[in-house]
Amino acid sequence: MKHLLAISRDRDGMTRSAMPSLLHLHEIAMMKRSELESVVQALTTSAYLGNSTAVVRILGRYKLYVDTRDRGFGSHLLLDGFWEIWLTQFCARNVKPGMTAIDIGANFGYYSVLLGELVGQTGKLLAVEPNPHAADFLGRSLDLNGLLSRSRIEKAVLGSGGTDTAKLFVRDHEPKNATVVASSFNAAHHNGYLVTVPAKTVDQLCENYERVDFIKIDAEGAEEDILFGMKKTIERHRPMIVLEFNAARYANSRSFVESLVKIYGNLRHLDFQGVAHPVTADALLSENVGQDWLLVFTDGDPA
Repeated sequence: MKHLLAISRDRDGMTRSAMPSLLHLHEIAMMKRSELESVVQALTTSAYLGNSTAVVRILGRYKLYVDTRDRGFGSHLLLDGFWEIWLTQFCARNVKPGMTAIDIGANFGYYSVLLGELVGQTGKLLAVEPNPHAADFLGRSLDLNGLLSRSRIEKAVLGSGGTDTAKLFVRDHEPKNATVVASSFNAAHHNGYLVTVPAKTVDQLCENYERVDFIKIDAEGAEEDILFGMKKTIERHRPMIVLEFNAARYANSRSFVESLVKIYGNLRHLDFQGVAHPVTADALLSENVGQDWLLVFTDGDPA
C-alpha cells in the first residue's frame, strides 16, 4: 500500500512535489509502520493560536489542540504528528463502526479523536480525563473534528470506589503524567500543582451502556485500582482491554499480574509493530522493569 506524493510540472518544466492527500482510516490501520510514520510527518502542520495553544494536524487526518508548554507529548505531536504508532495502528484495526470505545487517560484527545471516528455514527466514545486543563483541550478537539455528538467526556479520576473525590498532581510541562496522590502529598516539594477532582468507577460510568467493546487504560500507575472498579463491566460485556503496565508502579506487581491473567485466561503484550504476542507473568516482572508494557486482553484473537 503506497500513499504517494503528487508530482506536477510548472511552466519551466520543473517538477514539484505536492503534499499528499489526507490519510484514510484503512491506511492508518494497514500501512507498514515506517511508511505510515513518514507520510504522517509529511502531512504534519501546525498553527500557533496564542496563549500557549496550537492546533496541529495529527495522523495525516485530524486536527488537535495542543498545549505548547507540554514537553513530553505535545512536542512530539507538533513535530511528528503521531504518538505510539504501534498502539495507534492496533486501535485502527480493532475498533469498528457501532462499537462503544472507552479512552481512560484521554489527555488532549489523541486517541479519542481516532476512536471517535472508528466507532462511526452508530457507535459511542467515552473519554475520561481527570486533569481539567487537558479535558478542556480534549473537548475542543472532539468538537473541531465533528465528533462531539457521539462522545461523552468525564472529568474524573477512576478507581475502585469508596470516595467521591481525589487529589490529582499535575506536573509542570507534563500534564500527560498527572497522577493520583495521597491527601498528605505536598505539591510544594515538587514541580507542579494539585487539583481536587471527582472520583468514579468504570462500572458507574457504564451502568446504562448496552455494550462496551474496547477499553484503553493509561493511568500512570492507577491501573490496578481502575480494574477493581470495572469488574461488573468486564463480566457483562467482555470488552477488549489495552492496558499500560509498569511493574515498578505497583505495591505487589505479581499479585496484580495474576489478577490480570484471571480476567481472560491469557496474557498478551503489544510489540512495536502493533502485533499482540503471548507473554508470561515472569517476563513482565523481570524484563524491562521500570518501562511500560502494553498488555492486551480479549476473548478472541486481535487483528
